[in-house]
Amino acid sequence: MSLIAKDKPQGADFAPIPAGMHHAVCYGVIDIGTQPQTGNFPARRKVLIMWEIPHELVEIEKDGIKKKMPRAISEKYTLSLSEKGNLRPMLQSWRGRPFTKEELDGFDLKNLVGANCFLNLIHQNGRGEKASRVYANVSSVNPLAKGMPKLKPLNETVIFSMDDFNGPVTVPMNIPEWINALIVQSKEFQEKAVTNPTVPPPHTGEAAGGLDDDLPF
Repeated sequence: MSLIAKDKPQGADFAPIPAGMHHAVCYGVIDIGTQPQTGNFPARRKVLIMWEIPHELVEIEKDGIKKKMPRAISEKYTLSLSEKGNLRPMLQSWRGRPFTKEELDGFDLKNLVGANCFLNLIHQNGRGEKASRVYANVSSVNPLAKGMPKLKPLNETVIFSMDDFNGPVTVPMNIPEWINALIVQSKEFQEKAVTNPTVPPPHTGEAAGGLDDDLPF
C-alpha cells in the first residue's frame, strides 16, 4: 500500500504526557480523508500521524490481561507537501534536511512508520466545553542525535489509506473509535460506500524501524 503526499481526546482519565522533549517512535499513519469545514477552516484531506513514547508507560487491560504499554500521541496534518501546509515543514524538521525536487513529486508517508524522533510537547487548554482540560500537543518533531540507539514500536503498527479501496472502506480493527469516527465522516468514505469493493484490506504489521543511516526516512 502507499499513502502519497503531494487534540486527541480518547476518553481516558490519564494525566497529559509531560511537556518537554521525548524520544518517540512513529507507529501509525492513518488517512482520515477530507474532513468537513469547521469555522474558518475549509475542508481538507487529512492524515493522522501517531507516535508512542517508550519511556512513558501506562497500565492497560485487554481481555482480562494487564500490561504496560507506551503512552501515545497523534497530530493531524493536511495531506500535501505544499510550502504553505503544516506537513512539509514538520517532515523536514524531523529528517533534518529539505526534500529534494524529486521527493516532492511524491513522498510515501508509509516510510514514517518505525522512524524515531524527538517530540517536543507543550501543554495547552482545550476549547469550548473542554477549556478546563489540559492536553499535550506536538510543538515540533526533530531527528535523534547522531549515534543514538533506535527503538522499534511496541504498539501494533498500522498504515491505512482510503486510496487502497475502489469500494466500501474497511477500517482496521486496531484503530481507536475516535479515529474511526473521523474516517466515517470523511468525503472519501461516504463516496466509496456506494461503489463495489475490489481491493484487499489495509496493511498492518511490523514497522521497518532500525535504519542504519542518519536520515530517519
